[in-house]
Order: sequence, then C-alpha cells, then structure tokens
Amino acid sequence: MSKIPLAGEGMRTEDEAYRNKARFWKNALISLIALCITAGIIALIEYFALGGGDMFNLPLRLAGDAIGLSGVLGFSAFVLGFVSSRGAFDLVSYSVKLVFLNVFRPKYRQENFPKTFYEYKVLKDHEKRRAVFPLLWLSLIFLAIGIILISIYMNQIQ
Repeated sequence: MSKIPLAGEGMRTEDEAYRNKARFWKNALISLIALCITAGIIALIEYFALGGGDMFNLPLRLAGDAIGLSGVLGFSAFVLGFVSSRGAFDLVSYSVKLVFLNVFRPKYRQENFPKTFYEYKVLKDHEKRRAVFPLLWLSLIFLAIGIILISIYMNQIQ
C-alpha cells in the first residue's frame, strides 16, 4: 500500500508527529543559538564595563553572570510568549494594526481586515498559537549552570 494520501484524505498522525518533532528540534536549535549569542553579548558588555582588569577568576565570573542572565532573559521571553499565545496582547496588536492601517492605507476597510475587535479576536482564536517550550527548558538549564558557576566563583573568593 502506498504512503501517498488519497484526494480528500487528511494528514496522517505519523506525519503530524514527525512535523511536531521537527518543529521542536528546530525551535530548540534556534533557542540555543539565541541564548548563546545573548550570553556572549552580556559577557562582552561586562568585560568592558569592568575595564578588562586582572581580577581573580574573571573568566568564571563572566561566564556565570552571562549564562545566568541569559537564562533569566530567555525565561522572561518564554513567559511573554506563553502569555501572548493565550491571547493576552490581542487588543494591543489589533490597535497597533488599526493605527498603521489608518495612517498608511486609508481604504483599509475595503481589505480583509476585521471591522471590529470581536471579529479579530474570533479569527485569532481559531489560529493555532503555540508557546516555544524548548526555550523554557534551555533557559532553565542556562539559569542552573549560571547559578552553579556563580556559587563556584563565590566559594573560590572566600
């Protein structure tokens, strides 16, 4: 039997599972790259803010601060994304779109843009909006590693 679906046949569950798994790993890779870039930028900012001096165990301090802070920022981004996926910012997004349409496209009412917020909300509620859970897990890992590095640094100072 062929794996090609017949006309009118929906997506198979194994195809859906494969797509979910691929989406998870793609989101995990993007989250990891974003957290590493954020940690690198934080480490550079802290290094130059401290004057690049000859402090005791400066690399350990920089790594702990950068990794821990990027974990906190990643967790905060996840929380905002999670709340947004539940529809908390729909009114703000509708208002901003409406303002820009009024300014740049005066005849926006003739387009497919919803006429009321209720219509917009109904359309948004039918969309599948997902939070990026790999960002949560990677942020918590970064936060834990940052706490461990900072505790090692504080024990070496004493």
